[in-house]
Amino acid sequence: MPNYGRSGRCLTCKRRRVKCDEARPACSQCRGFGVDCEGYFKEYAFRDESHKFTPAAPLKVSKVQGAPVQRSGEVGDPSRSLLTEADVAVPFFLVHYVVMGRSLAVTRGFYEVLMPISSSQPHDSPLSLAVAAVAARVFCLWRHGDGVRMKAHLEPYTKAVASLRSALSRPEDRRRPAIALAVLALHLYESISAVYDARCPTPVHHQGALSLLPIMALDSPDGDFSTYVKGFVLHSEISSALRQNRSIHPSVYSYVNSEHTSFLVPGNLSSTLDSIGASVAELQADYVRRVSPHERHASGPLLRHQCSVWITKATQIDELLRDWARDVPDHWRPVRLTGGKDFSNSIAAYQSACDIYPSCQIATLWNLWRFHRLLLLKITIVATQIIFSDSPRGGHAGNERLVTTTMKSATQVSSIQELVDSICHSVPFYLGNRTKPSSLSDFTDLQIQFPSYHLIAPDDARITGGQFQHRHSLPLSVDEHHRHMVAYGAWHIVSPLSNLLTLFSDDHGGQLLGGLLRTGQQDWIREQFLRVCTLVRLPMDLKSADGPAAESLAKQVRRGAIFMSGP
Repeated sequence: MPNYGRSGRCLTCKRRRVKCDEARPACSQCRGFGVDCEGYFKEYAFRDESHKFTPAAPLKVSKVQGAPVQRSGEVGDPSRSLLTEADVAVPFFLVHYVVMGRSLAVTRGFYEVLMPISSSQPHDSPLSLAVAAVAARVFCLWRHGDGVRMKAHLEPYTKAVASLRSALSRPEDRRRPAIALAVLALHLYESISAVYDARCPTPVHHQGALSLLPIMALDSPDGDFSTYVKGFVLHSEISSALRQNRSIHPSVYSYVNSEHTSFLVPGNLSSTLDSIGASVAELQADYVRRVSPHERHASGPLLRHQCSVWITKATQIDELLRDWARDVPDHWRPVRLTGGKDFSNSIAAYQSACDIYPSCQIATLWNLWRFHRLLLLKITIVATQIIFSDSPRGGHAGNERLVTTTMKSATQVSSIQELVDSICHSVPFYLGNRTKPSSLSDFTDLQIQFPSYHLIAPDDARITGGQFQHRHSLPLSVDEHHRHMVAYGAWHIVSPLSNLLTLFSDDHGGQLLGGLLRTGQQDWIREQFLRVCTLVRLPMDLKSADGPAAESLAKQVRRGAIFMSGP
């Protein structure tokens, strides 16, 4: 028989020692048996042949306990082991997602403490394995083609779960922030998988993090880290409660109504916003429960009284949100840029303009603040409408009430449009001129542009005071900002855009809110949301960018991300 050389079988068939038809991207044998075809990696082996091209190193003579010993000048043999998936994925994840663009001033308590804690853990610890699983999952989103093992993240995930179960059986380990971070990392892994698999995530990791909340030690050497980790658990639960229109967990509610109202991190504006968000979540849960068609039993004076209570609470919470906005540093405030003048026309701007921020994290905090206010306005408008429709009409008092209601409604409509305008103006900051599905080459693609502070001249009249000082102390260089936005931008705006579309289509007053938007505003939001879904390669089968298709996809994304942080 002729010798055709080494077999070109796929890695799966080689391991199983069976024949392979070498079909691509997956061979017939693997498809027939329903197993994952691992592709056709070439396991190259490198051999050091430097001695062929360099003169022999002279022998060195040294003395060890008085006896001369000859040593060669050669260095140790280089390692011949090949780089594994984790060797590439983990550094990629740590550099672009954990370190770059992060700051404790805006931390929510996960990424900013992940590096210092994980670096002190053994390689086989629950946290190290969980980070490897998340890194592999994220890295798979950036690599495409038949050479990518899409299931490469399952092995570290399985090992991390097994290691975590063992650690949770030891009481002393359950108090460590590293264990809580491992749970949160697995929670992130599950949420990402749920979004891309178009399914509901399992709540086991989220509930596990909540169960660790009361026992995490604050008086240990890692007490400062525990403080931030607790803050992230609280933030995740509040975000989840807002998405599901439910009350927050009792263990979280106890923090809101105790001396921990500042969420353990005094002076942190993200933590302060979460404490206000807890009140928004509780008000929304009560509102949705009572206005639902199958739950709405009250009528007449009782219903009008309840609506008055909602309006009063919404007004009080909105004032807290306004105070929060007044307290933010000057350099956190958005700066308006004009398309064609300040940035390239290739960037799809909203109303020929966009707002820029120092980082993705700060922009996302502002969008979360805007969503809290939109929810309060929705509750206020619906409650006002119920009161007016159920009130006895006629006479001077009725006419005066009508005039007052009309004036308030006009102010509320203007506020709604301005808040949605601000969210839309942030979209170009996140996306730049990107239109194609994401790939690793985007990190070094000079054709991709993002509007940022780097485009503003130092003597620009729009930058004054604290903003001018910040312009000269930007934490990221031009290249770092580019990489930061490529990694984060699309992911940070997919949640706000999907939130807007689901908010304007819900049955609890959202459709009324959507009818108050500017002409064409909702269509622009749909278009940008579908664009983001293309960028992050979300699975979608849409023939056109019509309303129902975009709203349906937005609900699908929200369903998979119900336990994730953010708006």
